[in-house]
Amino acid sequence: MYRRAFIDDENKLFDITYYHNPNRWAEFAIDQTNPIANETNWSKEIKYLNDANDDVSDEIKNIPNNTGGVYMFFIKGKTLPFIENYIVYIGRCQYTEDQNIRKRANEYFKDERDFIKGMFSHWKNFVYYRYFPDTDNNRIKANEAMLLNAIWPPFNPTIPNKIEVQPATNAF
Repeated sequence: MYRRAFIDDENKLFDITYYHNPNRWAEFAIDQTNPIANETNWSKEIKYLNDANDDVSDEIKNIPNNTGGVYMFFIKGKTLPFIENYIVYIGRCQYTEDQNIRKRANEYFKDERDFIKGMFSHWKNFVYYRYFPDTDNNRIKANEAMLLNAIWPPFNPTIPNKIEVQPATNAF
């Protein structure tokens, strides 16, 4: 049976478009001396919602509040959970007097953006979170931009540092 035979209304509901572009990976390759390139510097994976899916998990509630950083949401499949991870959103949290990685992670539970609400309504049992702690706000911004430019997850609507140039048209 052809793959297209499975594209029905239910599957369309869960459709996500990913762009896997090796040229972008090469252009924005992570310098391997950058600590963000080492998996051991990232948090362990954290299930975002609690078992009832009506609040954030206790692990999210207990993320450190003394750092900012770069974070990602990903969908973790159950068929091959050791490899079936789909990054859907990458963000950053500046470390300031008013903001930290714990506060920012918790803010997503009440986020009203359609793609965030959709992420939780469609994949609530499968949404996970990881973060790279950092207190250097310039490095946080640079690392987020580098990751977004290389990966461009489907729920990130814009790519930093990329200017969209539209072709000129005649005025008359």
